[in-house]
Amino acid sequence: MTNWLVAMPRRRRLRLAIGCGIAIVAWFAAGLGAAHMATRARPGAVAPLTTWHGHSVEPVQVVAADGVVGHGWMMVPAGAQECVVLAAGIGGHRGAMLERATFWLARGTATLLVDLRGTGESTAPRLSMGFHEALDLAAWHAWARTRGFPRVGVHGVSLGASAAAYTAVRCDVAPAWSFAVLEACYVDIRSALYARLPWLPAVALWPMVAASEWLLGVDADELSPERAIARLSAPTLLVCGDEDRKVGPDAAARLRAASGASLVRQHVVRGAAHVDLWPRDAAGISAAIEELLRAR
Repeated sequence: MTNWLVAMPRRRRLRLAIGCGIAIVAWFAAGLGAAHMATRARPGAVAPLTTWHGHSVEPVQVVAADGVVGHGWMMVPAGAQECVVLAAGIGGHRGAMLERATFWLARGTATLLVDLRGTGESTAPRLSMGFHEALDLAAWHAWARTRGFPRVGVHGVSLGASAAAYTAVRCDVAPAWSFAVLEACYVDIRSALYARLPWLPAVALWPMVAASEWLLGVDADELSPERAIARLSAPTLLVCGDEDRKVGPDAAARLRAASGASLVRQHVVRGAAHVDLWPRDAAGISAAIEELLRAR
């Protein structure tokens, strides 16, 4: 024991010990509270839709491997031979993907807009940064194949993008996506947290990471699209804003370097943060998708 602590009056040492104990408890409590808020479900009613740009809208549902029920909309242009699954980010639902659906429908692609677990009208357990949501996308892939589509691609935004990457590692048999478009995907959970809270030292975030692991039943080391994408072999387009501080400005480049796909492209939206990128650069993203599909 250091000399200054020995010399300190006993009552003052006791107050110091109590103060340190309270600080540690508060530190852990803050981490638990932050993890609870970050992983809470965001369900919400979805306004009914019967047609979209001349295409009839079919309400559909699927059950994932772990029993979670997912809801979606299906739109099929005449003669469609390929289907794309569209998945929104945290706080979004299938309705948030309608403008992207317009693009896919115009090129003759059947379009399946889905609510991931905990969003929209799907069953609402905790959100898991895409890890468990991957089971939803795998179920939708299998469902689309039963509808007669030999090729099924995926187009995800933020949560939907990370879920698409995790399908490569979360399933006994990974879905054979015909392509993957990943917008604003994070690299790993620690990098994402540090990007959001750069003024805090890494050790200060440990209780939040540990609490998230406990709430989700997932080791933080597994929450890494960077690791998962190494096993995603589908032709892949990575889209990110160059001012996206929530996933980190180097996220797309790191994911591209880690990708296991033989064909992987990157599109940067200039001046964009972690926002809906489609309204900012629909023409640029559409052109990048077309280029990817022509090159595969």
